[in-house]
Formats: sequence, C-alpha cells, structure tokens
Amino acid sequence: MSSVRPDVSQVLARLAAGVVGGWAFTWGFVTLGIVALVAVGMSYHDAELLVYLLAFLLYLALLCWAFAVRSLARLWLTIGGGAALMSGAAWLAAGAMA
Repeated sequence: MSSVRPDVSQVLARLAAGVVGGWAFTWGFVTLGIVALVAVGMSYHDAELLVYLLAFLLYLALLCWAFAVRSLARLWLTIGGGAALMSGAAWLAAGAMA
C-alpha cells in the first residue's frame, strides 16, 4: 500500500490562499455588494447585514475550494484577481456616489 504525502509547501500555499486570499476576496465582495445595494436604494444597514450573511458562506466556500482545486496558479489568480477587481470596482463606485 503506497501512501501519498502532500508537499508541505503546497499545503501552506493553499492554506495561505484560503485564509488570506479568501479574506481579501470576501472583503472585495462585501464592499462591492454594500455599495451596489445602497446604490439601488437599500438602506445601508440592511445591505450590510445581507452581504455579511452571504460573505460568511462565500468565505467558507473559498476556504474549501482552496484545497479542492488542482492548480495552485489558478487558485491564486482567481482569488487575487477577483479580490482586486471587486475592491477596485467598489472604490470607483463609492467615489462616484459621493
């Protein structure tokens, strides 16, 4: 019986992507979601509550996905790129609303 041991650096990279990258992606989702919902007329606190509830599920899914996806490069590109795009879009939209 052969046992396959994962490389420690791979596990740490996936853990970092799941925890840090997942947090950045979720933060971008939260900021963009709140700005978008306020822009369409929802009160800030209602938008905040709704997006925070969804963000918990998103963060959990990203953390699990970090260990399920085959390509570490795809993981970092998706999480990092998504975080950057959503944060940038939220920053631009919030500036336009002010």
